[in-house]
Amino acid sequence: MSGTDPLEGLVRPELLALADYNAGISLEKMRSELGLERVVKLDSNENPLSCSPRVAPAIAALQPGIFRYPDREELRLREMLSEDLGVASNQLAFTAGSEDLVSILFRMVLRPNDEVVTVIPAFGLYEICAQHASAMTRKIPFTADWRFPVEDIANALSKHPRVFVLCSPCNPVGVSITLDQFDQVLNAAHPDTLIVLDEAYGEFVKDSERGCLFERLKQHNGPWIALRTFSKAYGLAGLRIGYGITFHSALAEAIYKVRSPFNVSAPALAGAEAAYGDQSHVAATRDFVSRERQRVANALRDMGLPPAPSDGNFLFFDCGRPARTLAQRLRQKGVLIKAWTEAGYENHARVTIGNIEDNNSFLSALREALDGGAK
Repeated sequence: MSGTDPLEGLVRPELLALADYNAGISLEKMRSELGLERVVKLDSNENPLSCSPRVAPAIAALQPGIFRYPDREELRLREMLSEDLGVASNQLAFTAGSEDLVSILFRMVLRPNDEVVTVIPAFGLYEICAQHASAMTRKIPFTADWRFPVEDIANALSKHPRVFVLCSPCNPVGVSITLDQFDQVLNAAHPDTLIVLDEAYGEFVKDSERGCLFERLKQHNGPWIALRTFSKAYGLAGLRIGYGITFHSALAEAIYKVRSPFNVSAPALAGAEAAYGDQSHVAATRDFVSRERQRVANALRDMGLPPAPSDGNFLFFDCGRPARTLAQRLRQKGVLIKAWTEAGYENHARVTIGNIEDNNSFLSALREALDGGAK
């Protein structure tokens, strides 16, 4: 070890140079920092209706056996999902959130200088996890009217990248790819490129379109995996559980070789089983978010801040000024949104659709912030 850096020569320098993930801020930190009892947290796309009321009793029932390790094979949840998804149970792989699965996948399949293709703006961990493996990321911008750049994606796929990641509805924009566009993308993909369909917000898509992309993906002649999570529509962000649906059981088996042996905790499993069994709560969440998303979008348009089309539980909008400045003004009022930091989108922010009171607080604070500061 030399110099004043305690990590010099110990940690790979390319990892030390990574940008920090732009995560949300905890309520505890904000209450302490601002001295406020009530903080409006709309920066992490959490469920405005919380989780199903069935979850707490299911977790409480674990207490007598909490000293034991969890079911490493997730048998009950695996059975519930495989039947509904129309796949073999051994095609499923469970991890501590779908973002954990991204990290595991990229460590498994990427080699130095491999290429990952995705769109921009995008979920930041795609690029960070690629950098962990010393791989490169090619990010293709959305069109000016927030449509997926299908022709540019197809051109990039013709170069045979190792991985293509498609998030739909896309985080942070919210737009969904159409089935025809998805067909074009899959038809352009090299048969050796791993297609990763991130459906973290898939439960928010309207009934007539929900699941269509996955059904098309199942017909793809090449390796693929669909990512799902219990953090969003199911309201279990604090429990950390997600899963992948793989094209072949061999990929799921390989994931279990790489992930830690008891990657999903017993409370997370119990909570997911209870939440998945209460689809009425998911439907209520979807309906509520749809109504409030439209109301908040209309209010943003009235303020001259039109958001991108969204099928998620969030809106992405142009602030007309540096988003960090606006977000900081809101933060001083106890309202948290996420200012975007990717190059070219620094004037954009993402706001979660919260409950009615929180949404009203956001809109009120936003009007005050816009009135109180120059662009």
